[in-house]
Amino acid sequence: MKKIRVSLILWLTVCLITSPLMSKAWSEHPLLAYPVLSNIPDLVNKQPIEVQSLKSFLIKNEKEIENILKEYEEWAVASIPNYAPLPKDLYFKATGNPDDIVIRFLTAVRLNPNIKLKLYLHLLPNQAVGERTLVSPSELTTLKDVSALSHTNYVLLSEGDKVLPIDVLCTANDEPDYGFDLGLFEDNNTEYGKRYGFGVQPFGDPKLEYGSQAPFHMGFYHEAKIVYAFGPFLKKTYPEFRISLFKALSEFAFSTGDDYWGWRFMGWGMHYLGDQSMPYHTAPLPGMSALRMIWINLKAMLGFPKSKDNAVQLVSNKHTVLEQYQWLTLREAYNDYNNNILIKALKEGKTIIPYSDDFTRNVVSKESVDRSKKVDKALKTYCPPLLVKDPEFEANNSAELNNLIQEIKNYKGEEAINQLNNLLAEMLRTYSMSLRSYYNAIVKD
Repeated sequence: MKKIRVSLILWLTVCLITSPLMSKAWSEHPLLAYPVLSNIPDLVNKQPIEVQSLKSFLIKNEKEIENILKEYEEWAVASIPNYAPLPKDLYFKATGNPDDIVIRFLTAVRLNPNIKLKLYLHLLPNQAVGERTLVSPSELTTLKDVSALSHTNYVLLSEGDKVLPIDVLCTANDEPDYGFDLGLFEDNNTEYGKRYGFGVQPFGDPKLEYGSQAPFHMGFYHEAKIVYAFGPFLKKTYPEFRISLFKALSEFAFSTGDDYWGWRFMGWGMHYLGDQSMPYHTAPLPGMSALRMIWINLKAMLGFPKSKDNAVQLVSNKHTVLEQYQWLTLREAYNDYNNNILIKALKEGKTIIPYSDDFTRNVVSKESVDRSKKVDKALKTYCPPLLVKDPEFEANNSAELNNLIQEIKNYKGEEAINQLNNLLAEMLRTYSMSLRSYYNAIVKD
């Protein structure tokens, strides 16, 4: 039994290394966020606000930030399940030194200290650059591969410029995928990872550029007890930490009149919350039962690893296909903005459930997990078998993936697109509701 336990842990680790980490949850978050947020009259009617650098914000409020972060840490230790406490020597202290204040803050909130935090806006497909100055994606992210950002226009802002709150909020919705959570574990070969107190990376491949961000963007809260028994590392996920931390910082910034950072922190929190509406970020192996996991792992133990390897590749492919489908259809949706089913789903959402401390876990993630088997079945039904049923095929970066919409039409016709859009709209209504609930909680407070 001990051998089975160890082997299953290793197998689950392999699955989590290779299946969800070849892609993010939702691609280009502002595409999703704008229809949601632009349908909130209170937000779109707000007057422009003044752009402010993080350094200016921190210098202005240094002592108060020391207090708010200390209060947050006490709350997090008492309230967030499986939270990794902040080491005492990393607490933010008001020293009065402006030269290292940004690094002291990033360290205290345990973000990658190399993130760039430029002042800029992320433009949507129907927004013109005009006379504004374009910013290269490489100036916004710590990632070496910026190909995923190459389809977007980014324009420069300067401190003191006036900007609409909704534009700050939409832009900030994408930023956590620009390197916020990379290298934070003690085995990630970074000096800060050795200090941050998160321990060894619980899952994901530390050697992949995106690998180490997974435990901060994925929350596995609803697995069978036997899965947690064999893989307790699945509980070591931290989206609740990020969501609640940025909520606290957003509320604080608004209370001091630093509205730019109120909106930017809110957008950061929305990113992590929105990730939880994607089934591949809330269920490690959608469509597969715990007993099946154990069975194919037992076969691998006996020297027949083919079933295990196939399962890993198929989950990876389906995750990649779903993410690419979302991105392609939403980019296209902006060409028919007022009539598109996905835009309508994001605008309308569903009945808002009030935000609470367990909202991420027991509302958004729960809906996502409950939907995961349906999503898995739909992908297998409406997408070409090569993409979702052939374990010998690598979907990521394939020519078929780049031509995904036409590939689906060729396979099952327009009806397949309709069915997939209906299912995606269902997921996006949960996404929409979660952002509105978070917005209401912060603005109300």
